[in-house]
Amino acid sequence: MRRTRIEELTQNKSDSSAASGLVARALAEGRRALTESEGKALLAEYGIAVAEGVLVHDEAEALGAAGRLGFPLVLKGASSEILHKSDAGLVLLDLRDEAAVLQAYRDLVARGDGRLDGVLVEQMLASSREFVCGLIRDPQFGPVVMFGLGGVLAEALDDVAFGVAPLSRGEAESLLDAIRSRELLGPYRGAQAVDRRALVDVLVALGRIAEEHPEIREMDINPLLVPQGRPVAADALITLGPAPEPTPRFEIDFERLDAVFNPRSVAVVGASSTATKWGGTIMTNILAGGFEGPVYPVNPGAEPIFGLPAYPSIAALPEVPDLAVVAVPARAVRAAVEECAERGVRAVVVVTSGFSEVSEEGAEEEERIAEIARRSGMPLVGPNCMGIISSWSHFYATGAVVMRPGRGPAACISQSGNMGIQLMSSAEQRQGGIGRFIGVGNEAMVDSTDFLEYLHRDPRTGVILLYMEGADDGRRFLERARAAAKDKPVVVLKGGSSDFGSRAAASHTGAMAGSAEIFEAAARQAGINLTYDPDEFMDLAFAFSYLPIPTGRRTAIVTMGGGWGVVAADEAARSGLDLARLPEEVIAELDEVLPPFWSRGNPVDLVGTTAEGVAEKAVEAIVRSPEVDGVVVLGVVGMMTTPVRILEEAAELAAKRGFAPPDMGPGGLARYREREERFLEEVACLMDRHGKPIINVSFTPIEQAVFEFGRRHATLVLPSPLRGVRVMSHLADYGCSSGHGKNCLPPSRESPVR
Repeated sequence: MRRTRIEELTQNKSDSSAASGLVARALAEGRRALTESEGKALLAEYGIAVAEGVLVHDEAEALGAAGRLGFPLVLKGASSEILHKSDAGLVLLDLRDEAAVLQAYRDLVARGDGRLDGVLVEQMLASSREFVCGLIRDPQFGPVVMFGLGGVLAEALDDVAFGVAPLSRGEAESLLDAIRSRELLGPYRGAQAVDRRALVDVLVALGRIAEEHPEIREMDINPLLVPQGRPVAADALITLGPAPEPTPRFEIDFERLDAVFNPRSVAVVGASSTATKWGGTIMTNILAGGFEGPVYPVNPGAEPIFGLPAYPSIAALPEVPDLAVVAVPARAVRAAVEECAERGVRAVVVVTSGFSEVSEEGAEEEERIAEIARRSGMPLVGPNCMGIISSWSHFYATGAVVMRPGRGPAACISQSGNMGIQLMSSAEQRQGGIGRFIGVGNEAMVDSTDFLEYLHRDPRTGVILLYMEGADDGRRFLERARAAAKDKPVVVLKGGSSDFGSRAAASHTGAMAGSAEIFEAAARQAGINLTYDPDEFMDLAFAFSYLPIPTGRRTAIVTMGGGWGVVAADEAARSGLDLARLPEEVIAELDEVLPPFWSRGNPVDLVGTTAEGVAEKAVEAIVRSPEVDGVVVLGVVGMMTTPVRILEEAAELAAKRGFAPPDMGPGGLARYREREERFLEEVACLMDRHGKPIINVSFTPIEQAVFEFGRRHATLVLPSPLRGVRVMSHLADYGCSSGHGKNCLPPSRESPVR
């Protein structure tokens, strides 16, 4: 049986220099994993308690170790070749006498078939709960720490949470509450509560190990037992590999990048008189959108385009344009970009497709084009992108379609052209402003993270929106997003959330880590508002753009009918909101305006009352209360105008059947619409006055979402109670995580991920 120096390392846990050398020694020997004893020695160096044990090499040593440790015992085959000992039958439990130890030792040697480094004799720890923790190297985000429910069923139960390393103590604490089985951390069936501080110490230490030992590829501590509530590593699997090489990064000149959104002049290379061609659509959008600077069509044909003189080349222009938008065939893009660089154009946007998204040859050509831009320090957006919108500059430079949302504090970055079209078209239809839009395309040079940093610095951007499918440098994205989210809400619509699938995982941690789980962890740590629903994404864009941020999760629900109030209250519980307790003085105010049979609680049922001023007085009494952080109003909008359709139907019926038309009353049908508009404006006034968000949900289908009245806040109307509640939850989460919160208890959700 092979012998090593592991006994010495395991028993002398203070010898940190020897333990740190384990990784280098194993790699020098050509091994891809540490043995369990080596792994535990490394853990012990970082203050992680490990089960007491001795590595033995013959029967006499096994019996001697048993006598020193005491019964019951566990015997394990130790091997750097066999990673999963349980699967190979190399773990034998609950050995209670010397005969059992002797037989177990013989069985393990036989099963090891000459591949054992020794047999590990360990104390068997009494613990009614088993957890798992570990780390992996994620392709996008680098080292990631995992914590969850462990044991032999860890993968089947799949109840784990992740955090990108290194972990702060607060981030480690959040992992404990992110698993579904978090109740097991408290007193359970007579067992004392787990020492959370000690468990946080373990997770923080794993983050340190990941940072200080980049050669460690994956690590599993499974099971992590909790005898007397203290976490102890009963097993340790550590796999090794070459340390990842850092990827060099070209630093973007943000002053020149400003030309993308605020150009003083623009050239369209590949401009066309045919409006349906990309070069024609871009020209149409720029000119029809009201851009005030010079626009230079560039086309070798040199014919006038849309009434403007065309030029054969960038070199022939009367001035150096701030920005060039390139829409020529792929084979001509490199020459166009080189000409822009030579002329000193500040930035270039390439909308042309046919590069890395289609072939290896296209990827190589894309890199040549990007290198030209890098050499000259000229930011290049694209290729294969939808273009740019800057409503603040009346600059609409997109291809294929007309997208012209109004001005607003939100700015949107999209890694998908068709998703960008959908989102901007939705914003325009719902009358919500988007100040800037960027279709990043293939991100050959300037990527989403660069634009995230730019928008963080941009004084006109108050909300940052991203549609993302991935990040080449996830750690850089995490750092920039965390910095931005401290100052501005960051909302991410995530696409491509399926598991990596092909990940070759040696550990439970690697097997259970998918792209969605890792991205969710990064989003949580960065303070990002994450969604997978395009409709909710736009809801959040408008909410963060036009509503005040709440200082807590105490929410009041005002409803025209009981059923909507019930489903909204259920969703509030699922989303981590608290139903606010209405003080007696608020109840008394509501008694004065509502029928005597109203609900007298939260949700506040208006029982269908549409009389003038009732809804306004009820909402004001509630939003004024210091016990309420935000209000969701269901069905007032839409209910006030339901008589319009009834009266129209009755008038049409009267015309067909020849009886007297219905009495429309003073002011006719317009009074119902005016009544609703007065309510919408009063909501905006109440938000200005009290600084609390009020979200409306329409009783009937409605396209418009944002109603502006020239005030600091605008009224937001959403189409369903559940969407209204979820948006309020996101607002409350951001308020509590960004420092706005004063009444923030930890959220209690049925699931930690929404």
